[in-house]
Amino acid sequence: MLYSDLAEHVGVLVSLLALFAGVSALLLWRMLTRMEKKLDELYQHFSLCREELGERFLPRYEHEVEHQSLWEALNYHDHDLRGRVVR
Repeated sequence: MLYSDLAEHVGVLVSLLALFAGVSALLLWRMLTRMEKKLDELYQHFSLCREELGERFLPRYEHEVEHQSLWEALNYHDHDLRGRVVR
C-alpha cells in the first residue's frame, strides 16, 4: 500500500467523519430539547395534580380530630399468620 494514495483520501475521510459527527450532534441536541420540554410538561402536570389532591383530600372528615382513632388503628395494627388484622 502506498501512503501517497492514502494521503489523497484522508481529506475525504475526515470530511465524512466531520459530517457524521455534526449530524449526530444535531440529533442529540434535538433529543435533549424534546426531553427538556417533556420534563417541563411533566413538572407542570404534577404541580397541578398536587394542588388538586390537596383540595380533594384535606377537607375530608377523616382528618378531623374525633377520627384520630381510625388513623391510629390504620397505622398501628398488626397481622396474624393467616393475614387477619390484630390490634
